Amino acid sequence: MNQGPENPTMSKIEDQTHANNKPRHYCAQFFSDTLDAAKDPLPWKCMLYFIFISTPFSIFAYAWILSTFFAAVGTSFIPFIGYFFWWLWALSWRSLGRIELLAVRLCHETSSDEKPPEVYMDLSCECKFFPSILKDKYTWECFAYFIFIKWFIAPFTLASALILFVIWFFPPCLLLSSNCLKFLGKMQYKLTTKFFPN
Repeated sequence: MNQGPENPTMSKIEDQTHANNKPRHYCAQFFSDTLDAAKDPLPWKCMLYFIFISTPFSIFAYAWILSTFFAAVGTSFIPFIGYFFWWLWALSWRSLGRIELLAVRLCHETSSDEKPPEVYMDLSCECKFFPSILKDKYTWECFAYFIFIKWFIAPFTLASALILFVIWFFPPCLLLSSNCLKFLGKMQYKLTTKFFPN
């Protein structure tokens, strides 16, 4: 028995139903993604880092390193005491570098089989007195990072984080804000971990 031709009216109805279901599907998917973004702890941690940790710490580190550098240069003419101050200030710069490495881990999304890099610590160098600690590359990397790099990018990352924080409270923008915060955190993490040896 031959099957008759399809009813064109029924085909139109099916196409219309499929077309009506498409926007609903996209809306449901968007709502689900937005809800997942709100539950994701990584954007919250990135926001915490950029607004409450990165900028205040950058200002402190810049002022501390610059002032201690000039203090160390000024005391260089005093035998033994100048050496002690150079070692003390250099040790403090290295400590600031370690704090930054620990803080920037907030912006890192670790999988189950991945661990963030260990914080660099060379006890053999730090137990030695002047001038070994000043000849160490890590000491001057800390100096350059906080004086030339972090000091200049901190205002831009703070402004970006504040803008993303404001639009975070508009539900249609929450997903965009969440993704942008994660991207900003990823870039900051890559910059810090590549600049400092781990």
